[in-house]
Amino acid sequence: MKDEYPEVKQDLYGAFILRGIELSDRAGLLAIVVGDAWMSLKSFEALRRKLLDGHSFESLLHLRDTAYHADTFGANAAFVLSMNGDRSRLAPFVRLTPLGSEQKDQDLRVALVERTERTGFFLAAGEDFEAIPGVPIVYWLSEKMRTAFTSGKRLGSTAALAVGLQTGDNNRFLRQWWEVAATRTKFSCTSREEAATSRARWFPYNKGGEFRKWYGNQEHVVNWEHDGAEIVAFKPRSVIRNPGTYFSPSVSWSKISSGSPAFRSYPPGFIYDVAGTSIFAADGRARLGILSFANSQIAFEQLAAIAPTLNFEVGQVSGLPIADSIAEQGATLAAQAVETAREDWNTAETSWDFERNPLVEIASL
Repeated sequence: MKDEYPEVKQDLYGAFILRGIELSDRAGLLAIVVGDAWMSLKSFEALRRKLLDGHSFESLLHLRDTAYHADTFGANAAFVLSMNGDRSRLAPFVRLTPLGSEQKDQDLRVALVERTERTGFFLAAGEDFEAIPGVPIVYWLSEKMRTAFTSGKRLGSTAALAVGLQTGDNNRFLRQWWEVAATRTKFSCTSREEAATSRARWFPYNKGGEFRKWYGNQEHVVNWEHDGAEIVAFKPRSVIRNPGTYFSPSVSWSKISSGSPAFRSYPPGFIYDVAGTSIFAADGRARLGILSFANSQIAFEQLAAIAPTLNFEVGQVSGLPIADSIAEQGATLAAQAVETAREDWNTAETSWDFERNPLVEIASL
């Protein structure tokens, strides 16, 4: 597989697709039924480009029982590929999601008769997919959404996205903030230089965490005494990535999610790790605009197209198209949402800014 079919060495069915193309006449068609992971996963990008290079879909029937996540048991794609196709030619794509073959059969008949998106019937061309990073076969995207990928600026061109520190042993270097002495902890450093001269041992650490939008998940501290000397000496297990961004304010998200991503605002003072990947922009209002966009339904739909699994990588988020007008309009609303979420977070005793239980405060009125 690795030698003969390097583009699809990760899965045998990819070799059957490529071999079918090799055996087909230039004026012929290839019809095949395979799994659907190739339609969206990054590891199959080379296969998708091969399919679209000089070929076009005649039709595709997508049998799914989940909304977005690829490679689910029972998910299949049956398609007919023209060997001499026009990349601008519109072809029918039908999506069937309910469980049960009888219901799928009935829904297919309805889709072919009514030919509406409501019934799972879509029209798309190969050039539509090529406009999206990674060329995923996202036939259900609207024309406006596809246009956004071609006309909007990439998020990565307006801000810096980065992966952070890998300690190599979290049990050794991380603590909950309440487990260590307050006198050895510094919460508000704005630079590595300030942290190094503070004589503190423990500093706030962003390691992702559970689903929470706008603000929160601030529970951990990391041993970064003497500019992280002990972690630096822990090589090769430790990896110090992008140290120039440590302690800078950011927008961050949990790399691994149980559903839609949740982006949060982090004030100055944090080091971040590989699961708390972050976005940096020098201007505070720009960060709020990015945060507003990232938590929007538009961004969610875009991520569902280019990141079909539960793993939201830096490269995928940086590829999201963002309009300046959207970011500017959303900054004020994002600031309000951050403040509301911050107040909510600080009502818990696990927040280092906790002052008084809200129930006690109400009772004392």
